[in-house]
Amino acid sequence: MNIGDFSRQADAYERSRPGYPLDFFKRLMILAEVEPGDLVADVGAGTGISTRLLSGLGLHVTAIEPNASMRAKGNDSRATWVDGTFESTGLPDASQDWTVAAQAFHWADVPRALPEMRRILQPGRLFTMLWNDRAMEHSEVLRWTSEAIQRHVPEFDEAYRNRPWDEILESTGDFQFVQKDSELHIVPMSRERFLDLWKSHNRLNNIAGPERFESFHSELLNYLVEHRIDTIDVAYHCQAWSARSL
Repeated sequence: MNIGDFSRQADAYERSRPGYPLDFFKRLMILAEVEPGDLVADVGAGTGISTRLLSGLGLHVTAIEPNASMRAKGNDSRATWVDGTFESTGLPDASQDWTVAAQAFHWADVPRALPEMRRILQPGRLFTMLWNDRAMEHSEVLRWTSEAIQRHVPEFDEAYRNRPWDEILESTGDFQFVQKDSELHIVPMSRERFLDLWKSHNRLNNIAGPERFESFHSELLNYLVEHRIDTIDVAYHCQAWSARSL
């Protein structure tokens, strides 16, 4: 099982994964007390979804991503791309005004990652982790899909990212939790993009294996075709936890 290696999912990831609400990020910038021109590390940057948003807000971004296939998809020339991890970023001490981890920190080795996040931050600055979590209660298609996954891959736990992140942020003594922020947003997806969304799901693909994943994916396609569903409004809770370096 190769959980965490997105090499095979990079193409589908870039085609399908949702962005983040712009106003939500602007509020996080205010909380972090950063402004255009400040230095930000986007750790676990993937294909650059959050990187492009941060760069578009005028921040000078260093995108840190360990997977070469994912880095190759990062097409924001305004950012500096680095081969690194949460546990070893390669950035200088106290060099960043803000550190962000979008859709990524659940892969980190927390006892090693949090000291590294503190090391690269200027004293008293914020580390923000955030996720887009699917809001099942807002979509019949999402609910059906979740039930289909359980039929085909019953050991898959949809709530694997649900952790006490406020407590985790304080667990090593490197940070003091500040606050949690959230916003609901809707991402309209074509049928093809919605199907790609599940191809991009690293944990599901690896737990299911090729045969069970293909069985699930075929059933999902048949469901969308039979019900003549061409567009799916996928609802997400964008949730962020911020903590101040000590």
